[in-house]
Amino acid sequence: MIYQREGSPKWQMRLKIPQQTGYVVKSTKERDVNLAEEIARKEFASLTYKIENNLEIEIYDFEKLYNTWWKRERPSKSVARRKYIEGTVNRYFIPYFTNVLSKRSITSLTDLEFEDYWSWRIGYWKSLEGQEVLEKASKRRNNRGEQRHSKKGNVVTKRPADKTLQMEQSVLKQIFWWGHRRGIINKLPLIKAPKDPTKKNLQVARRPTFELDEWRTLYRYMRDWVKGEQVGKQPRKNGIFAKTTSVVKRPHALHIFQRNLIRDYVLFLANSGLRPNEARQVRWRDIKTNSEGHKYIYVRPTTKTGERDTFPLRHAFRYLERIKERTDYRGEDDLVFGNREGQAVENFGRTFKQVLKDTNLLYDSEGRRRTIYSLRHFYATQRLSSKTKPIRMEVLAQNLGTSPEMVFKHYRHLTTHQFAEVLTER
Repeated sequence: MIYQREGSPKWQMRLKIPQQTGYVVKSTKERDVNLAEEIARKEFASLTYKIENNLEIEIYDFEKLYNTWWKRERPSKSVARRKYIEGTVNRYFIPYFTNVLSKRSITSLTDLEFEDYWSWRIGYWKSLEGQEVLEKASKRRNNRGEQRHSKKGNVVTKRPADKTLQMEQSVLKQIFWWGHRRGIINKLPLIKAPKDPTKKNLQVARRPTFELDEWRTLYRYMRDWVKGEQVGKQPRKNGIFAKTTSVVKRPHALHIFQRNLIRDYVLFLANSGLRPNEARQVRWRDIKTNSEGHKYIYVRPTTKTGERDTFPLRHAFRYLERIKERTDYRGEDDLVFGNREGQAVENFGRTFKQVLKDTNLLYDSEGRRRTIYSLRHFYATQRLSSKTKPIRMEVLAQNLGTSPEMVFKHYRHLTTHQFAEVLTER
């Protein structure tokens, strides 16, 4: 039936669906009685079809769709992936789809709303809302109890990197494609992150890595860095330490342990090509030896591309042995890159960023910012460009846990260097 509420010119509809208890009550959004009747009949037919085909009939806004999807998907995700998805959804998706779009039903969203999301997202940290978030975060105190509060120190107020937007695009697609398979959404929306037009010629792009002389600068710096440094000197009076108004900082055991762990982590990644999250999940039992005596690492199925066996360079295991000598957690199931309590270290990236700043290596010659991930690219570059033991792209791809197409896309410029002698001869 259709009817009008007192004081409203728009027609409402009340539908009784076969084999369902209760009624579906909603607005037709029409003032014309004939159009309202047509809308009601179409809605009745749509709901009946969903019932007959065991599809969802509830009305979903974005937050409800996400919560339903995440309840099913969360158990299958790694800790790092859960943290990323929940942070991205709570920081960007829910504010946009809930606040900006006023909790619109997802079935009413158009491609234009998804296109507008990227404009909103790119300007978020420059907006009043984003600036308020940054200001609040900067005033937080760290280490309140065991909780470490983010000060948003890694937020860049300029345009987000294309890779950042592509990762968010991937999460959005997963959520809405799942909704489409469940019959919650009739039509898949167009979800496509825009690329930075100022970096058009860098898209095919070489990933930021290190030149050999830069790599030498980095590991030589870390060799002294792990020893710590004493800042200032406390005066003595009659052989006894006297009071001073200046700051005196001394290296301590925990500080030295953490720096040594990060140093070995960096050296291991540069000589193994593992992704940061893959390395963080390695346990002592995952270091194995095959029948021919070659050591390798078993990469766990909870990582980005699933389980595989990967063969680092031989001397990469030297850094793992150094960790084993320092830690008290050497059991088969203990983490290799664990802290003093044997727990997983969430993020080495912030400290590594500071090391790169101190060595003036944070950016490459094209202005691309290096991260902990650049160590994986350094490994791949060195293996492909080796003059003594070059490796085929398809073999390297398998060892890295990626596709030959991706290796070719990002490292194809190295093939011309390999054939430089042939290319320059007549």
